[in-house]
Amino acid sequence: MGIAEVNSTAIKALAGEIGFDQVGIIGPEHANGPPWTRSVLVLAMATLDPAFDHEMYIEYDGRRRWHKFVYTILEAQGARLAHALREEGLRAESLTFEDSFGCIDLRVAAVQAGLGVRGLNEVVVTPKYGPRVRFTALFTDAELARDHPLQDYYCVNCTRCWGACPTGAIGPRGFDRSRCIAEFAPTPEMAERQREMLTFPTPATRLQCRACLDSCPVGERQGVFYFDVIP
Repeated sequence: MGIAEVNSTAIKALAGEIGFDQVGIIGPEHANGPPWTRSVLVLAMATLDPAFDHEMYIEYDGRRRWHKFVYTILEAQGARLAHALREEGLRAESLTFEDSFGCIDLRVAAVQAGLGVRGLNEVVVTPKYGPRVRFTALFTDAELARDHPLQDYYCVNCTRCWGACPTGAIGPRGFDRSRCIAEFAPTPEMAERQREMLTFPTPATRLQCRACLDSCPVGERQGVFYFDVIP
């Protein structure tokens, strides 16, 4: 795995080989990255199966840990891409979930990188996968061609997510985060509502609500198939 020439096309192809479904490139002014950053890669992976949105809140031996399957994958793939770029003589640093809040707004970055547009529920809606994507980023000192925001908007005549939301968090007045049961840091009242309304496949694992994502018609015909590992 490698690149013959350092340019945006080659690096996007390398990211695809590693497992990312979409890649956009923006300038360092859109992020608070390392001082040597010349380009920011915004990397997306489709989350077409609900299993990607399982969250684990587990406590044992006096320690509390939080894990989300899709973020672990994004971090691992980002680290692989950063390593591959360093092998090419570039400086590269991938993003961790814990660092993301202070370094970059991934939804804003994804829009700036032309990967999608903001939907009624405030998430990024992509042309191919709809809102069923998750993002990470990578900082590099390579000077790469920039991508540009899309000129489309997908929610003009659609309010399907309004009716799909089980708590009415999305409606004519916009998105009310205080009513969204997908909230990571809930109030005690919201935590109780989550326990009542969400699916818990194990005592320490819950499936984050994705009703608005699954209701979105953009990209809904994207085929997903189980492949048998036994010939």
